[in-house]
Amino acid sequence: MYRDIHVHIAERQYLWLRSESATTGLPMAELIRRALDYTYASESRPRVGGWQASVGWWRRPDAATVGRRAGTR
Repeated sequence: MYRDIHVHIAERQYLWLRSESATTGLPMAELIRRALDYTYASESRPRVGGWQASVGWWRRPDAATVGRRAGTR
């Protein structure tokens, strides 16, 4: 099942997609789907280990800090 989405891209990106589509014979939508799968495939995304430490008092920490904390998702 496919879902329709609308994305704004730069003129140079559109021209590249159009050229690549003509070269490969694949529709632009398929090229975009493949790029998404290749770029954001979770099994191929490397996990980086490490530690993060924060010390301080916040009334309301910013969203970036909260989003990085383990167990908040």
